[in-house]
Amino acid sequence: MQNIEVRSQRKWKAVGNHGETQRQPLIEGNFYRFNNNTKNDFHSLRRNEMKKILITILGILTLMTVFGRAEAKEDCLIMGLIPAEDPRAMIEQYTPMKNWMEKELRVCIKIFTATDYTGVIEAMRAKKVDFAWFGPFSYVLAHERAGAEAFAVGMDGKGNTTYRSYLVATPEAAQKFGISNPPEGEAGMKALAEKLNNHKKEFTLTFTDTASTSGYAVPRYFMHKAGIDPDKMFKKVGFIGTHDAAELVVKNKIIDIAADNDVSYPKMLEKGQISSQSNVIIWKSPELPGSPLAYRSDLSENIKAGLKKAITSVPKDVVTGYGKITGYKLVTDRDYGLIKDVKKVIDSLK
Repeated sequence: MQNIEVRSQRKWKAVGNHGETQRQPLIEGNFYRFNNNTKNDFHSLRRNEMKKILITILGILTLMTVFGRAEAKEDCLIMGLIPAEDPRAMIEQYTPMKNWMEKELRVCIKIFTATDYTGVIEAMRAKKVDFAWFGPFSYVLAHERAGAEAFAVGMDGKGNTTYRSYLVATPEAAQKFGISNPPEGEAGMKALAEKLNNHKKEFTLTFTDTASTSGYAVPRYFMHKAGIDPDKMFKKVGFIGTHDAAELVVKNKIIDIAADNDVSYPKMLEKGQISSQSNVIIWKSPELPGSPLAYRSDLSENIKAGLKKAITSVPKDVVTGYGKITGYKLVTDRDYGLIKDVKKVIDSLK
């Protein structure tokens, strides 16, 4: 009698009474065994098993499609914000523009911020942030550490994209310096240094964040050029975190002098949080390149092109940014050469 064999994990044998053939599983060996009398049963079984296999495959493909769509919904772009001001207020401020960009790009966008500037830089390096608003100095750091590429900068109604760093003092400190009109640039810092020399270790100073342009890097750069060593000149030196916090500690006379800029300062004046009498400007920097929007260099070219198109098309009624922004223009990494020079000096002071 001829046997037909098909590999499987089960084995069958033909049994029965009075000429009837029945199938009964027998677990012994690695083959199905059927005789010629059960050949038709074998073909029927094979067809049924093929149907089951096809149904299983279709089920798996369906599940993969469903899960793939669900995963795609979670495949959002992550937009980072450095905490130049109160992070909660910044998230609220940027949300309308974020919502508009989602519709324009046809992809969801989530907002990420951190307790300090470095947290956003490190998040981009870990690929947890796709694009972010940086200050010029924090951008240079992100370019070096996380492969960030500047692609846009905010502009005001006149098309200007620059801003300035300030040193702001209590009225008592400003009066001792005899400053009514704040001096500017390197010459201005040298003039301030002469006045400070008459009051060594008398005043306290706060910067904002070690990665801040106007709140640390630029004033520290010009102090160095003017021969000022903050640790030797001031009674205490520290970092307060955000620009609005820096202004408030001066207003409340907790700190004598703080670093800030011409974006946060007028904004707080308008809100009535400070006044020009409580917070007196005692130094201004030259004009600095504006705070850039930068994406990770390893993003796809399609996403990069989409972000450039979207950010330069944002309607004026939803556009926002650092300062009184009315729109955005395209920039490149080359526009931040001045800040890279500042960083070289800052690095040499460590």
